[in-house]
Amino acid sequence: MKRQEMYFSARLDTDEELQQVAARVGQALNCIFARGEFQRWYAQVADVFGLKISVVGVSGIGGKDVAKIVGEVAEKGFLYAPDGSDQVEYDRVDISAYMVDLLTIRTRLQWYQPTPEDLAAEGKAASRFDDWLGGVGTQGWTSADEEKFGDW
Repeated sequence: MKRQEMYFSARLDTDEELQQVAARVGQALNCIFARGEFQRWYAQVADVFGLKISVVGVSGIGGKDVAKIVGEVAEKGFLYAPDGSDQVEYDRVDISAYMVDLLTIRTRLQWYQPTPEDLAAEGKAASRFDDWLGGVGTQGWTSADEEKFGDW
């Protein structure tokens, strides 16, 4: 028997501070966000129905400010098969469309599912940051990027 593994990913174009977005999401999902990490980067995190929910600021298409919200299984029991063995198989269940609708309804903000172009822009901004940290690459991390991400 396979485990069901839920996950989701949604975005919001916003100029609001990350903590404000997290507070709205927390009210919508009836949870409280606290300072934490997502992929070794500052985020607001909460635990909701066995998922670690992370709200993090990213740079989107054209450098726009985007709030990224993702949910991934946090319940440690999902590491093992129902019979207790470590030979676990998963059926991944994407609930992104549902979460976009729920968050849009409850926060009255226009959430959306990221497109391949959104993901590419986020990846490009992240790689510039990685290059800046490692001192590699020709483009590097600019002071404008540092100011922008420092606000998040």
